[in-house]
Amino acid sequence: MNSKVTFFPVDNGDMTLLQLADDRQTSLLIDCRIRRSADDPSDTTPDVASELRKRIRKDARGRPFVNAMLLSHPDEDHCLGLRAHFWLGPVDDYPDDDKDQSQKRIIIRELWSSPMVFRRASKKLTLCDDAQAFATEARRRVKANRDSGFNVSDGDRILILGQDKDGKTDGLEQILIRQGDVINGINGVGQNPPEIAPTCPFPRARRGGGGRAV
Repeated sequence: MNSKVTFFPVDNGDMTLLQLADDRQTSLLIDCRIRRSADDPSDTTPDVASELRKRIRKDARGRPFVNAMLLSHPDEDHCLGLRAHFWLGPVDDYPDDDKDQSQKRIIIRELWSSPMVFRRASKKLTLCDDAQAFATEARRRVKANRDSGFNVSDGDRILILGQDKDGKTDGLEQILIRQGDVINGINGVGQNPPEIAPTCPFPRARRGGGGRAV
């Protein structure tokens, strides 16, 4: 198997899936923009949710998952559909086991997030509902790490990419990626894990332009 990169056709915004050529087909999803309603057969918008599900793996209980998900920034065209298509909460509370496979929300084993999640919405920082949900989940995972001495399992893992200028990332050194640091692997799985070196305090996907699946 070769490594693959899929650019999903989301029009303005971003949704990119990286799949590594390792023993576990390790996956990293960068952003999402899922516009199509699965309940509306007349909707001709590309069904990127179904295409994503075809490409990712399922765990031993049949739950779809990505090894990691990176939100480049919390604009709606980079996180639309997050709440509807991804499980946000402890894996032990996953409620979709009895649903049809197409309706099961996708588990995110490890989140990669900007320290921006520690900022509350304000007049200067407005967040759509999906961005607020991402921020809430990121803060939950940070708390789970603090409470457990940074000994957590899949579904509670998180990396914070960049230090907060006001010290909100102090004490999070075990899950903090500073500028110049290297990320060793994706959720710690697979053989010969890749080394990922962010080139700025927080990796940011380019704006604009849709993509196409390759």
